[in-house]
Amino acid sequence: MIRWIRKIILLTALVGLVSTEEEQNYEMHFDGMETIDGSENYFHYNYTLDKKSETAFSVSGFITQLVTLDNGYKLQFKLSRAPLDSPDQYEVMLGLEKPLCEYMASIYKLYLYESLKDISNFPHYDQCPLEPTEYWFKDYSFDGDEYKSFLKDGHYKIEMYLIKGDEMVAGGLSKMRVEPAGSNQ
Repeated sequence: MIRWIRKIILLTALVGLVSTEEEQNYEMHFDGMETIDGSENYFHYNYTLDKKSETAFSVSGFITQLVTLDNGYKLQFKLSRAPLDSPDQYEVMLGLEKPLCEYMASIYKLYLYESLKDISNFPHYDQCPLEPTEYWFKDYSFDGDEYKSFLKDGHYKIEMYLIKGDEMVAGGLSKMRVEPAGSNQ
């Protein structure tokens, strides 16, 4: 899930979800990650997050995939934003749902594979179905300072779910907050 943060922030900038009117200095705060119930039936996670600063971290670890994944599963992604003064009123700004193999051949290939291939054993974009295995990744870095000038203030939520039929069977979310420099929300 961590690997998505850098790409999603960049994608956010590219699709016009950014503030271009003013050049204001913002601070970005990573507020945490969580997985949904049932994820443990599909994946086991073991990772360490090395916080470099309030906006920068690196992550290393292992993800054990427990079941075969194919086009019987879909990946769903959502990027949502809530105003700073209404942190529970999220509005979906970007949503995507694709069968797994289509996702691998498109989104994963275009936005993720190149940044992961030298620091992990994550699968090649033309590999699908995905058989049970253990994946590793080392020193995947994120520095929010690279993106803060493109973002609008607010609470951001990045959600990624594995869906079988109509049921979310695994996945999780990350939250971050972007606020004007010097404010203490």
